[in-house]
Amino acid sequence: MTGSMKELIEGHLASATHLSKRHIHPRLLKMFEMGGLSAAFTRGDGQYLWDKDGTRYLDLLAGGGVFFIGRNHPKVSAALRDVIDLQLPNLCVVNASALGGLLAERLLELAGPPFSKVVFANSGSEAIEVCIRFTRYMTRRRRFVFLEGAFHGRTYGAISLCGFGQMKEGQDPLMPVCTPIRPNDIGALRAELSKQDVAALFIEPVQGMTTEVMDAAYLREAEALCKQYGTVLVADEIQTGLGRTGSWFASNALGVRPGMITVSKTLSGGQVPVSAVLMSEEVYEGVYSKFKAGPIYFSTFAENNLAMAAGLATLDVLRDIDAPARATELGNQLRAGLIELASRYDCIDRISGKGLMIAVYFKPSDQLSLRVQQELVGAADKGGFAAAVNCEMFANQRVLVQIPGPELNAIKILPPVTISDEDVRYFLGAFEDVLESYYKVGGPVVSLAGGVVKDAMRKVKRAVPGLGRDEALEPAAAASPSIAEAEAEAEPEPEPEPEAAPEPEQKKKSSSPEPSLGF
Repeated sequence: MTGSMKELIEGHLASATHLSKRHIHPRLLKMFEMGGLSAAFTRGDGQYLWDKDGTRYLDLLAGGGVFFIGRNHPKVSAALRDVIDLQLPNLCVVNASALGGLLAERLLELAGPPFSKVVFANSGSEAIEVCIRFTRYMTRRRRFVFLEGAFHGRTYGAISLCGFGQMKEGQDPLMPVCTPIRPNDIGALRAELSKQDVAALFIEPVQGMTTEVMDAAYLREAEALCKQYGTVLVADEIQTGLGRTGSWFASNALGVRPGMITVSKTLSGGQVPVSAVLMSEEVYEGVYSKFKAGPIYFSTFAENNLAMAAGLATLDVLRDIDAPARATELGNQLRAGLIELASRYDCIDRISGKGLMIAVYFKPSDQLSLRVQQELVGAADKGGFAAAVNCEMFANQRVLVQIPGPELNAIKILPPVTISDEDVRYFLGAFEDVLESYYKVGGPVVSLAGGVVKDAMRKVKRAVPGLGRDEALEPAAAASPSIAEAEAEAEPEPEPEPEAAPEPEQKKKSSSPEPSLGF
């Protein structure tokens, strides 16, 4: 490398996609391009991203939830610079970390009893692995129970506890023995725990992928059953923890005191990977009471100075702005606006989630032309319509949202707590613009998801021998000429390279504080 790091980055920032295509994940980037999600971002600040052309995007994806206090928060950046300038000892192994002790103390203050100890790790998945190892060791049991629709990470143990079969494909044999049960089904839970062979029950108070909120009475009964049958209750708060759902910890707000809580994402301030496992004294003693010649858990980079400093600065910011209260206020605004839209657009099925963790689920519309388009994109994937909404929000509205999980026909938002009331109005207006356009002749579903439609057409034609222009497609073809074009283009094999999505015309909204920047 020649020159400074700054020069190196600035020389490649706008062309980062080129190197990623070559060296990292070309298929993923091709998929993004097919959906029109190919902007090259060059700057991030707070709740906004800017591309190389200076167009501003409202980021309601927030790096999958890590940027709860916004991107590049100045207090976190300043804390990291301070730690580097101090030239502190780091990762010495044989002595305690001052910063680690400070962060653990702050976390335990927020969580309250019965939590008394903290173990640090580097990611949410690693925190889950810690819980698996600790509970298996202290109980000497090998079975784990988790909920359908759950997501706890992508490492081997964590993925074994995943409630989506698609995400575990090709991973057999998974960790033995992991038993899924239906959420909020206390009878099913009692039947499993009463066998007295379950080391731990893993529950997300609000599921990270489905955004389904667990019933408070169910969680309290689950806690009682765990105590009765010697099972450790683990609350996965990797997404919900530290204010996102309107309380510092969602499980505590629901009246539950688990034996272990995992936190990550928000704790990092979006700057340095970090996670933590908070545990009761009972769990700590159950693991370490016979400690002799080496720890049951050690992670090389866990409790490093930069991660601890990022966590401390982030907690300071969250307390300064009273993040739980602000998340509740913003969440209520978003939910009220979405409920109002659902009353006017029948493709919205329901709104789920809590605080600033919200998903909008879709259903078939009663309008024939829209329903046919929904069925068409849904032939390739059950979440095809939501994927089209996602692409439209990005390409034309300059808003980042996400698809929450495999075959879920929904979009999900994890907004930073720093978004403004104006940002909320802009999002709701942008979302309405997308929905309204879908009810008009020539709606954009097909043009946005052209690659998906072509694939769907091929699947339909292969599934129904001799299928030509099916009568079922006629209403949609009349409503959108691009369907006929997609059908025609679906004939050749192999599949042609998808055309680049056309540059959308910038829309100016009266609610946009900076219309000249594209939203």
